[in-house]
Amino acid sequence: MRGLRSRLLIAAVLLAVSAVGSRSFAQTNMLVNPGFEDNGGSYNGWFTFGSGVQLSLPGGDNIIRTGSAASKIYGEFTNCTSFHVVGYGQAFTPVVGKVYELGGYSFVSSADTIPGTNTCQYNRLIAKIVFFNATSGGSEISSNEVVIGDWDTPRDQWLEFSVSALAPPGALRVEALFLYLQPACDPGAVFVDDTWFYESTPASYTNVLNNPSFDTNLNGWNRFGNVYYDGRVFSRRTPTGSAKLYSTFVGGSDSGMYQTFSAPPGSIWKMGAWSLTTCVESPIYGSNDNFVVAKIVFLDTGVGEIGSSEAVICDNSAPLGTWTYHELTGDAPAEMDSVRAYILFISPTLQGGAVWVDDISLAQTGTTGVGTTPPVGGFTLHQNVPNPFNPTTRIDFDLAKEGALDLSVYDVTGSLVATLFQGRLEAGPHNVTWNGMTAEGTKAASGIYVCVLASETGQTSRLMVLLR
Repeated sequence: MRGLRSRLLIAAVLLAVSAVGSRSFAQTNMLVNPGFEDNGGSYNGWFTFGSGVQLSLPGGDNIIRTGSAASKIYGEFTNCTSFHVVGYGQAFTPVVGKVYELGGYSFVSSADTIPGTNTCQYNRLIAKIVFFNATSGGSEISSNEVVIGDWDTPRDQWLEFSVSALAPPGALRVEALFLYLQPACDPGAVFVDDTWFYESTPASYTNVLNNPSFDTNLNGWNRFGNVYYDGRVFSRRTPTGSAKLYSTFVGGSDSGMYQTFSAPPGSIWKMGAWSLTTCVESPIYGSNDNFVVAKIVFLDTGVGEIGSSEAVICDNSAPLGTWTYHELTGDAPAEMDSVRAYILFISPTLQGGAVWVDDISLAQTGTTGVGTTPPVGGFTLHQNVPNPFNPTTRIDFDLAKEGALDLSVYDVTGSLVATLFQGRLEAGPHNVTWNGMTAEGTKAASGIYVCVLASETGQTSRLMVLLR
């Protein structure tokens, strides 16, 4: 039972949110003919380009989620020796500051499958939201996309997808697009049905960061290693730029950026960040073990770290080409004097690959007694220090009352790595040191681990990063 609970909690800790807010059934679908049902099956309301935009009907492929028709899209088979694109879409007038979400369902059939072993080098269908600076024509100023069909997509089942993007200043047109990208004359088709395009208002709060969206430069951020401003359209979530991070290619040396602010003891902080890795340039996928961490650090008057909270915001499991939102919170200890927001690029084996970040936020959301009085749940697990670490790290926790508990380390698959303590302890503060060794007495490999503290009243966890 404990193992199952730990796996469920680990999955929750590692969850990445890819849209701001959630879809409401009260929202109005802006798309015309979203299920391709008009006149028994058509693309009425959609603009199309390329000969590979077809329909799936009962008398043909008969791959339909609901109703009597669905979209079928595939590549060209003439003049396709170089990169080719076919697709369809609809255009609208956006409201600056609103969030737009494109979604629906996609299907890849085992009878007409997409070949390949690498998403960036083979056929794929993407759903994409693009903002332009003119009502007709003009230039793309920002976008977001998600792969909804490729060689790795599960076969013969309808899968839900969605992608969201914030309408930036200067946006006069937004297009909801489905684009089949074909690097060569490979076969394979993707079916789409029951699409939607929604408009919503994002949540807002006071952001204390300077230059959080990287307007023309990285001013306001302290930087180390390889961190650079990037103003190219593909690399930014909102104009005019983003921050690009990649490895230093020097062992034991990370790349990163941070800002520091005075803060009251016992305050609660929230940090948000959007991240991207993309086929356009230096993607992180497959066996590439690079990853990026967002981290809130609490400092005492001597600028020593006395607590922290962190989350992995990009690694080789991230969707390629998609701006993905991540959020973490941290409860400051009573001895806190300042708070620091970090973005850290960690390269355990010094591989290539890059990550872009944009629209970062840090806000105080309230106050708490955490750090002086354990919560009603009965215990508090603090962030390990140091983190990342090599070879040892200290894990502090507080108990409101005497009781039995288990403090263990798991890998990101939920497998037990080491049990650090199992038994009863009296109420009060405690600490345990992990030496980076497994239960079998071998050195744990570099990577992300989850420290889980469980008692009779529940459990909680923290992410830890071991760098060999």
